[in-house]
Amino acid sequence: MRKIMLPIVFLSILVFAVQVGYAAQLTVWSSPDNADAIYELAQNFMQKYPEVTIEVTPLSWEVLYPRILQDLTSGVGSFDVTTWDLMTAGAIAPGMLDLEVFASEHPDLVDPSFDDQDFIPTARYVYGYWKDKRIGYPFYGAAMFFFYRKDLFGDQGLKEKFKAKYGRDLTLPQNWQEAKEVAEFFTRKLNPDSPTEYGMALMFPRTHTLFYMFLNFFGPYRRSKEGVSKFGPVDLDWGDYFTAEGKPAFNSEEGVKALQDMMDLMKYAPDPLGSDYGETLEAFSKGMVAMIPQWTACLASWKESPDLQPFEEKVGVAVMPGGAPVSGGWGVGINAASQHKEWAFRFIQYATSKEGDKIQWLKYRIGPTRQSVIEDAEVQSDSPWLAEVYLQSLQGASHRPRIPEEPKLEDVLVGTLSEVLLGQRPNSIETLNEVAQEWEKALRK
Repeated sequence: MRKIMLPIVFLSILVFAVQVGYAAQLTVWSSPDNADAIYELAQNFMQKYPEVTIEVTPLSWEVLYPRILQDLTSGVGSFDVTTWDLMTAGAIAPGMLDLEVFASEHPDLVDPSFDDQDFIPTARYVYGYWKDKRIGYPFYGAAMFFFYRKDLFGDQGLKEKFKAKYGRDLTLPQNWQEAKEVAEFFTRKLNPDSPTEYGMALMFPRTHTLFYMFLNFFGPYRRSKEGVSKFGPVDLDWGDYFTAEGKPAFNSEEGVKALQDMMDLMKYAPDPLGSDYGETLEAFSKGMVAMIPQWTACLASWKESPDLQPFEEKVGVAVMPGGAPVSGGWGVGINAASQHKEWAFRFIQYATSKEGDKIQWLKYRIGPTRQSVIEDAEVQSDSPWLAEVYLQSLQGASHRPRIPEEPKLEDVLVGTLSEVLLGQRPNSIETLNEVAQEWEKALRK
């Protein structure tokens, strides 16, 4: 009798466990940028729900994106949850769970305090939607910012010398024309009195970096009153490279002007064509340059730099000249083939909750995506610039294409932009027209 009862008891426990979701194990893939934060959020979630285990696997961008695509295409379900780069939205959308449909089918799983409308509107869309499908919740808000040496811009002697030379006050540049003057002033070979060797650190290598850096210069023209009149409003799926009708917009007078702005600034930067993230970070960290366009992730390393102490007095952050910095950032979503959708849904609600968003910024400098977190008293005390500079940058950001063909378009444009910056091809509408024709071929396939 005992031998018969034990299997029955075990089976009953197993059935009960399945019914209540016991022994669920979630596999979470993440970019390294997000991994530390999502790991802590997973630990918090497991304390609340000890019947769930969560394994977080960091994967580099180069590995993560193709693995997501491979799994979604095959339908294997190797991961339950993943963070995804906003540029990949169109490519991954078919294999991701529609969170709005799932929530409507499982209202008992929806956290009543989630407050979906609290997300910053731009963040809610670009990190959450592909067309009408809700493929994720916003996880990592990002746009490029303009960091500068606050102590140098406030130096009375430098301010007087600048005004004597340029006939105006030394202020943060509001556009790239002003930025050129300031960069020249802080370049020692052109101004022996400059406290820095160069005016600005720029990263224009022949990589995907050049694809997004160009938008910092083209975006202001594309989003100007004249640009919107000429190209139409920006479509958040097609991005600023395109017209409202889905035609290339960069092969234009505005595209040529943007490239010229980049070329004009290169003489004030240390090795702009050979520098990427690491090199430019180091140049600012060592006090070689006065200004640098960069992402917020650099803040952590700069705070440890001996040459930037006291940090709060030496480093300032402002909106990018021109007011249309390129956006970045990540969403988090669920594999439609996941065997644990219910727990995955609960977890991503927690990870992107007001509590989660606040933890991400205060401990890991992952950009907030919730309005209430930016307005939070503790967050304001820690980072008062979020309410103005961060919010304005995110809301006014220019965007890369999020369509599935984005990698091919990026590859074609980067090659030509690099040749123009190297002086190997003329900066002309005719040159950019050749790229636009290649883009249209890629889009017709």
